[in-house]
Parts: sequence; C-alpha cells; structure tokens
Amino acid sequence: MQVFCDFDGTISKEDVTDLILERFARPQWHEIEDQWANGKITSAQCMQRQVRLIDATCDELDAFLDTVEIDSDFVGFMQFCDMNELALSVVSDGVEYFIRRVLRRHGLSDIPVIANRLVTASDTSECAFDLKFPLMSGACAAGSGVCKCAVVRPPNEHIYIGDGRSDFCVSNEAMVVFAKAKLADYCRSQRIAFFPYDSFADIQRSVAAIISSPSPQRFALSVAQSA
Repeated sequence: MQVFCDFDGTISKEDVTDLILERFARPQWHEIEDQWANGKITSAQCMQRQVRLIDATCDELDAFLDTVEIDSDFVGFMQFCDMNELALSVVSDGVEYFIRRVLRRHGLSDIPVIANRLVTASDTSECAFDLKFPLMSGACAAGSGVCKCAVVRPPNEHIYIGDGRSDFCVSNEAMVVFAKAKLADYCRSQRIAFFPYDSFADIQRSVAAIISSPSPQRFALSVAQSA
C-alpha cells in the first residue's frame, strides 16, 4: 500500500509558496493570483510568473524556509508508515526546493518528493528564480505543474492525503482519501468517500484500523462513506 501526501497546508501548517511570496515577492504577484483564481491562466503559469517576482538572496530564502512549521504529528506518522512498510511520498504542485528544505530541517530528508523544480541563476549574492515542470501533463485538466492523477493511479491500493484545489482530480484515483478544507468540501459536493482529519494523529489512527482489517479496501470504503 502506497501513501501519497500533499505538502502545502497538509504537512506544512500554511502554504509555503504563499508565505515566500508574501515575504519576498514584488506586489504584482497578487494580480497574477487573481488571474488564476478567475480562470484566466493555469496553475503552472500562475506559479511560474509569481516565482519570477521573488526578490531575495538564496541565503535569505533558506533562512525563511527554516522558520516554516509542520504538523507536529507528521514525524510520528512517517515513523508509523516505516514500521508498517507503507511507502510514503510527497506529491505536490508546490516547489520541490521549498519542500525539501523544510523537511530536511525536521529530519525528514529521506521522503521522496514529487513537485515542481526551482531553478536559480546567481552571482555572489543575488538570485533570479524560475520554475520548471518536468512532471507536467498536457492532459491535466487543472493545468497543474504536477499532474497528480498521473502519479496516483488505480488499481493500486493508494492512500491520498490532501487539502486543496490541486487535490481535487486525484481524489477520484485513490482507494482511500483523507481530506480537509477545500478538498473536503469538494469530496462532499462530488459524493466522493473520504476520511475527514485535523492532524496526522487522526490519519494515523484511521490508517491503523484500515491495514488491520481483513479486507482493507471494503473496510475503508464503508467507514469513509459514513464520515
């Protein structure tokens, strides 16, 4: 059984890219965000244009990333996955460099990360930032930099954990979905069975019950549908 987990707002307490933009980007990033929210540009176009507006040195960026908080129960959940031989990967439409920096600070550098790639061009102090999308799919309806549906595919017994818009389409692909915030609202509107959660302690209890069941898929669906 494979566990795929979103990062921004799921593992991290807040969206890390938004925190970076609030702290370092030129004000035009808000206009770009509005264009995306109104459907005028894709998610990938939005992120690339916003990242190019970041005005910081590489050291300043790293120092800020080292202040980002994660769910206090995530480390315990990762250890639980290791003990139960559940492969755990981060799949995010965020920025790989940001994610790896935050995870490394919390001693979690071994977790595989699937995300958009940050590119830097620097001299002695200044950095120019850009994004590349090695996992983009032209078939992605959401126009995301990372097509999560291409990563999380049935019929494997996948568990997916998320919270936002980039998780909408992939919620139809996983055997078990854990959802909160916008993803929970979407699952309700689309009648997709899911487990609500507030923290990774909640997820760990539910996953423990699922994997101890003689029929994990049947048990998960019956419980999720009543959630």
